[in-house]
Order: sequence, then C-alpha cells, then structure tokens
Amino acid sequence: MKHTWKSTVFAGLFAVGALGGTTAAQAQIPAFLPKVEQVQPGEATDADGTYVVSTINKRITIERGRAYVVDPWNHALVLRVQRGMVTLKNFRQTGPNQFEADDLPMMGKVIFDRQPNGTLQGVVQGAGGEAKYALVPTEYAGAPGIDDPGLGAPPPAPAKPRIYRLHVSGSNCAGKSLLRKRYRGVVRISVVDREGDVLLSKSRNFSVRCTDKGPRSQNYRYYKDGPGSLTMTIPQGADGFSDLRVRGTLNDPLGRVDFNNNKSDLLAQARALGRDLNVNEKVKDKLKLVNAKAALHFTITMERVQ
Repeated sequence: MKHTWKSTVFAGLFAVGALGGTTAAQAQIPAFLPKVEQVQPGEATDADGTYVVSTINKRITIERGRAYVVDPWNHALVLRVQRGMVTLKNFRQTGPNQFEADDLPMMGKVIFDRQPNGTLQGVVQGAGGEAKYALVPTEYAGAPGIDDPGLGAPPPAPAKPRIYRLHVSGSNCAGKSLLRKRYRGVVRISVVDREGDVLLSKSRNFSVRCTDKGPRSQNYRYYKDGPGSLTMTIPQGADGFSDLRVRGTLNDPLGRVDFNNNKSDLLAQARALGRDLNVNEKVKDKLKLVNAKAALHFTITMERVQ
C-alpha cells in the first residue's frame, strides 16, 4: 500500500504523543523521517551547500533536491532527529532567488527567499500553523558523507535554552447534588527531569466553593507566576521532562486526604503537536481529583516563555 512520508510523520508523532510520560530511554526514539539514501535525488541548484538552521543552531546540508541533517537534535521533546535524516524534500529553484521544498518535520511547504548574503529566509505553512526560520550559510567546505564525523567545521554557538512554565490555572467544583459547599486544601505539581529527579513546586492554597444556583460550577483564580508554578529549562538538543502529576491535600472535615497520583496528559498533548511550542503558546489539561457527587477539577497550563 502506498503512503507518503508526510502521513508517516504525522502518524508517528500522534502515536508518540499518545504515550504517557517520557523516560530517558523514550526520549531517544528516532524521528519518523527518511534517511538520505531513501530519498530520490533531484536536480542540483546554486543554493546547494551547508547551512545553520537559525531556530535550533544545527547544521543541515542541501544537496540535489534534499536537505539532510549534519548535527542531530531533539524534536517535540521526545523524538531524536538523527544525522543523515532528510528534513527537506523536493528542494527546487522557482525564481532567481526563490526556492521551495517540502518541510518534513513541520509537515508543510516552505518557501525560501535568498538574501544578498546567501541566507535563505523561510516561511512554512505547517500542521501547527505558520512558522519562520532562516538557513544561514556556513564556512564548511563540502557536504560530509553519512559516515563522516563532521569534525571539519567548528560547532555552532550555543543557542538559548527553551523555558516552559507549568502552573495550576483553574479549579472548579461541579456535580448533580452539591451537599458539599466548599473544598479547601493545598495543591502542587511535579515533573521528572531527564536525570530522573522529581521537581516539585511549592504548595498553593485553594478554596473552591460549590454552589446550588445556576450552573453548578465555580472557578477559583490562580496565577501563572505564583508559588504553585514550576519553571522547566531545557538546553537545546537535550531531552525534555516527563510524568507530570498534580499532588496535594484536602482539608476534609473528616480528616486530611492526600492526592498524589493524579497524572496529567499535558506533556503528551504538547508532543502530539509534532513541534515545539512557540514562545507564549499554551497547552492545557483538566483533571478530576475528587470523583464524588461534588467533583473537584483542576486545570493545568504549560506556557513556553523562551
């Protein structure tokens, strides 16, 4: 049965995103991209050469209609883009200083405009919307082979790390029979870093009212930079975080009740996008922590801040 690399990439990203947390071993899953020897070469252009991708500071080589990876990197927090994998197919010249290609990681067509210094400014309409990046020429002489260690060129300068903020962004009490009038307690969030260590936010007090009037739901306000937030810093090319959980304690009239094993699918939702979040972009997940007639829900938000 015939299929395209585009559908393979999407299906693969969806399958990985459907998994739970990311362990260090899972973070080494190869990206769903073809190797250069699997892609039919096309015509050479005067843009063939080695470039640095501006957004990730990694090198790729454009050669005979394909662009393949020189410096590997991690994509969408969990996939490993390996050396020799193809990121651009059908690279072709459409004008004196204009080029087009199929961007496989972004799952869309990219249009490049060549600047006077040789930089290719790209705009891609991908599965996650419009994105922009530049391919900056390097001083590297000649494209390395697949087995070449690539030591003939100095490594690119370090790029800024990615920074994400996690926080409890809302809670509500809802149900059919609201004999309970209020939930009180403390809540916090935790994740596991690439070394296997648990990062735990400070506790955040909450007091959520349950009403009998109108819609039986009442929200309580939280702050993204309050004591219950957690900041995650991920160096470029490093693995991400996993096992996001909501933890806390209910101050019940009958005694304290701890909830420590409420796992969120938020990180899986972010990976299912098939790309990194843009700066200021958010994803959310809603968890039911108390499964009673008056159920208690919390909403978790992750935002990329750098």
